[in-house]
Amino acid sequence: MTASNARDAMRRNLGRLAELQQLRLDRHQAKLVAQQQLCQRVQGTVDRLEALGAHATLSGAQLPGLAQNSAAYKQAMLGWADRQREELVRREAELVQVRAETLAAARKQESLRQLVERADVQARAEQARREQKRQDEIAGQCTGQRAAAAPGESGFGGPAAFGPSGWGRHV
Repeated sequence: MTASNARDAMRRNLGRLAELQQLRLDRHQAKLVAQQQLCQRVQGTVDRLEALGAHATLSGAQLPGLAQNSAAYKQAMLGWADRQREELVRREAELVQVRAETLAAARKQESLRQLVERADVQARAEQARREQKRQDEIAGQCTGQRAAAAPGESGFGGPAAFGPSGWGRHV
């Protein structure tokens, strides 16, 4: 395997790794969005339970049984709201963790993207060097063919134009 082929294989592998990392980042972002939505739903539940507990009192003259039932209902709603608040704290802690994982995945993706970009720049520079070398070889072959066709002659007639003595006379 030539050095050029090895570099091409490395670039392909880096590109594939960057694609896989992008998929991982996408999964992390989807998980982050889902966790945020879950926290919002739990917060909404807490708010509704607190509102239900606050409205559980009856106004006016109450019957003792009804008042006791209302108090039990209010306690149940507030207890449920407390459990939901605990759930919310746990979910928010998970959200912080998922956010950190997503940020780490995004940083890794950006690093890989920059690495792939550098490899592409190097590959283009190497291709330009090879092309320049090829052009130089072609130019050298053309100049060599012209020189072989008329050795010792320049565009001005060369030394042969002056004759054997070198001064244009044949003595």
